[in-house]
Amino acid sequence: MCARHNHDCQRLMEPLRRRKGSNKRSRTGCRTCRARHVKCDETPGACRNCTSSGRACDGYDLQRLPPLTRSRKKTPGFRLLPEVGCGIRWHYTIPTLAGFFSSVLWEKLVLQMSYAEPAVYHAAVALSAIHQDVEMYGMPLPGQELDNTWHKFTMEQAGRSYAILNERHFSQDPRLREVMLLCCLLFVLLELLRGRYDDAFQHLEGGLRILHELKAQRQLVIWAPHESPVEECLVAAFAQLDIQAANFKIGGPILRIENDLDRDTAVEEDRPVFNSIREVRRTIEPLLSRAFHFLMDCWALSNKEIVSHYKWLQLDQQELFSQFHRFAQQFDPFYHNSYPKLYRKDQKGADMINILRDTTSLAIRTSLIRDEALLRRYQPEYTAALFLIEEVMRTFRDRPNYTLDMGVVPPLYIISIGAPDYSLRWHAIELLRSWPHREGVFDSNWAAFIAEEHVKVQWRLRGFVEEEWSRCPWGSVGCKKSTPRKLEKGRWSTLGHEEYSIEQGLEKTKCMADWPCVQSLLVARSALLST
Repeated sequence: MCARHNHDCQRLMEPLRRRKGSNKRSRTGCRTCRARHVKCDETPGACRNCTSSGRACDGYDLQRLPPLTRSRKKTPGFRLLPEVGCGIRWHYTIPTLAGFFSSVLWEKLVLQMSYAEPAVYHAAVALSAIHQDVEMYGMPLPGQELDNTWHKFTMEQAGRSYAILNERHFSQDPRLREVMLLCCLLFVLLELLRGRYDDAFQHLEGGLRILHELKAQRQLVIWAPHESPVEECLVAAFAQLDIQAANFKIGGPILRIENDLDRDTAVEEDRPVFNSIREVRRTIEPLLSRAFHFLMDCWALSNKEIVSHYKWLQLDQQELFSQFHRFAQQFDPFYHNSYPKLYRKDQKGADMINILRDTTSLAIRTSLIRDEALLRRYQPEYTAALFLIEEVMRTFRDRPNYTLDMGVVPPLYIISIGAPDYSLRWHAIELLRSWPHREGVFDSNWAAFIAEEHVKVQWRLRGFVEEEWSRCPWGSVGCKKSTPRKLEKGRWSTLGHEEYSIEQGLEKTKCMADWPCVQSLLVARSALLST
């Protein structure tokens, strides 16, 4: 294996060795070679001039990265499959992930490191290939098997990235850790697009544990002093996924930013109004982490369990509501006064934060209510929340189909399973289906599917049969069996939704058995069978 790796490494460096005869002075060399006033061979990551002589290569400045033609186009063995050779759009996919906010990670760091690091480049190409596939053919639900040219090319490119990382595993390159983390993040996202949640969460846990050991998350809390070898924007991306994955009960969150947030709150009780959208995001995301944990636990409890644990649950509920109230005192003045001054993208981000805050707060207030008559008192608020979401969705002319940020999917899911009126639930499901896309771990198609299954079970528990499904009196939005609609060109659909079942997902996705949304559905189905 070592001999093979050495052979591959020699092949990778051969184009660089052929340039040694040139007398042209390099302006893109590593820091060490420039300090020694010697010509750098510009090997991505760590140059051979340094490593072969036992020196530590200090890497490259971003503004002095080796150009694309030097670091990638001549990479031996790199050959696009003929079926996809004209379709790779990695410069399109990566910036798209910026989603609802301006992002240094997706708009700058990933693109720049792709020019310097072959491992990052191949991982980015792999992600772009699977992105292209789902745009063309649809987004798979958990457990759906897909095997086509795009998927094969995706795995080929991911394999190249793995191989390069393995070859550099014992390198002393100071940037290697960041390169590995960035590749890890890209692997997480491409596995999510493939519907491979087991693999995605395994990659995510590995990256999070590295960051946790480095205590890199401290830089995401304003007060905390930090010296991290990892870019803040990369840490923030992992922290977002950590919070989102907690909704799937996958052993997290691992970074626990909310613990540092408690110390921040203790130091500064009367904090001023937010000054930037960045400060808003740093504060709301740990709150959402706590809230989602609480909601997942409550939704999984039976009526009897709610009653027996009501005292302690209510204490947690009141504490959460108090935290959201404090957040509102800082956010509302910022939202109303600073909104016109924000860039258009950050305005959309502020709108999404407002929706998340509003809907999550409503879900917390109604989480312990099991009496339908009492729950109906909140119908005007659920209606207003749904109207707000729909209004914001209409402002998107070009809707992103893949973003790392949470937006409309969690709020619409909350309404689709928690609203007291079934017409509101069904309308939320229709809105999820009208914008098929992925927000980090959340998939609008999966959210719509699981919410619809909940509604069907509850409909049958009320005594109605399948034949009455199309005649249910739930308002003007209708209540018929949902089938995949014809979408505009470039918009995602769900693959084979009409043939998909929870059992199919459980068979091929091991972690799915722990998902609260699946557990609650299976409990409801059991109740239906026992009646």
